[in-house]
Amino acid sequence: MNIYKLTQRILLAISFLFVANACQVSTKQNSDSQVAESNYQPEEAINDADRLKNFETMASAYFKENGGVEADTYKKQLNSKQCEVVLTPPSKLKVTGYPFYENYRNGVLMMGKMYKCGHCPEDHISAASAFIISEDGICATNYHVFKSYDPTKPNDYITFYVMDYEQNMYPVTEVLAGSKHDDLAIFKIDTKGKKLSSLALGNELGCGEAINLISHPDHRFYTYTQGHIDRKYIKPGSSKIRQSISAEFAKGSSGAPIMDICGNVVGVVAGTQNIYYDQEGKIYQSTIKEMIPVSRIKELLK
Repeated sequence: MNIYKLTQRILLAISFLFVANACQVSTKQNSDSQVAESNYQPEEAINDADRLKNFETMASAYFKENGGVEADTYKKQLNSKQCEVVLTPPSKLKVTGYPFYENYRNGVLMMGKMYKCGHCPEDHISAASAFIISEDGICATNYHVFKSYDPTKPNDYITFYVMDYEQNMYPVTEVLAGSKHDDLAIFKIDTKGKKLSSLALGNELGCGEAINLISHPDHRFYTYTQGHIDRKYIKPGSSKIRQSISAEFAKGSSGAPIMDICGNVVGVVAGTQNIYYDQEGKIYQSTIKEMIPVSRIKELLK
């Protein structure tokens, strides 16, 4: 074998070693950058009817034994403008897919308004959404959630309870701050000293940024939807700052957290507005889904 061919073989061998090493480094880097692997195992399906019935049964039993804060008291407390909260530090770790849902659903609550229907002696729950912002039981939802389930009877409810994903129930003991203008309320629940899984407050996102939402649209509890920020604007006929999103939600989602890809709260569900082609409202075109930017929540916190 001449020197030329020997040199070629040596260089070829070195090249193979270099490529193999580079592949190993690349694989390691990809592995390191993957924040959360999906170790999903089929879990029990959510039975919405059973979950709501369990909530009603637990809330009713608690109320009969311990009573609850009256509706008028909540409404007076909504006039408080600010409160002190020890917040969870924002996360910088990206989480996607099932790991996101599994990690952050425990910070989302069913917000239960107890009322009497007038047709039976039972206590009922009208469910909205809320989320935990401090492990000691300080939470956030919409201001309008503290109104009646019946718009014609603004004071016609008994009290409030919340239930988490694991179906632990807690009474709402106090509204700490509220803003009718921004449709936000901060409230406290009695955790009996238990530390809860809280969500961090992040920073406001711009148009096109990805968002995640876990909420309870029309008693479809713990529904996960995704989308992006559509735009930021002043709500017509007011000075209210809003952002619209593409992620789906519906009635029952009021007060739910809208999160970035790291699970930090970037806004709160506000409501929907349908667009019709005709003035009579017969030719439906699309629905604007509004959220309140996280910057408005921070205005309520010292």
